[in-house]
Amino acid sequence: MTTTPQAISTSAVQGSLLRLSERQEVAIYLREGAGWVADFHDGRATLHSVSEWHGSGSGRMLVHAQRRDAVETISPLPDEVVQRIESLHRRMEEPTVGPFVQNSLAALAVCLRRWSARLGLVTG
Repeated sequence: MTTTPQAISTSAVQGSLLRLSERQEVAIYLREGAGWVADFHDGRATLHSVSEWHGSGSGRMLVHAQRRDAVETISPLPDEVVQRIESLHRRMEEPTVGPFVQNSLAALAVCLRRWSARLGLVTG
């Protein structure tokens, strides 16, 4: 049994890739016991929980596409797609702090230092 990071991530994601057109593919898969959908469209990728994706109407759109026989292929997830999916999950898990929050925190730190200095709580 191999335990390389690639082997672990490949086995942790199980699902199918639906090719809707040259420009759009949808991966529906299980990862750590939860259902996910990765939508790859025109070079962009979005990640959704299954319920969020279905609730947005995309799930119903896919069902209608299948009925019209508009799904070109359905295949197991290729390793390259699994790597893209894992990358999406890593980005989703990273904390994002925008410039407004960074500037606000910096201003708050300055105010706290000044306030502490005035009260004599900080020396130097």
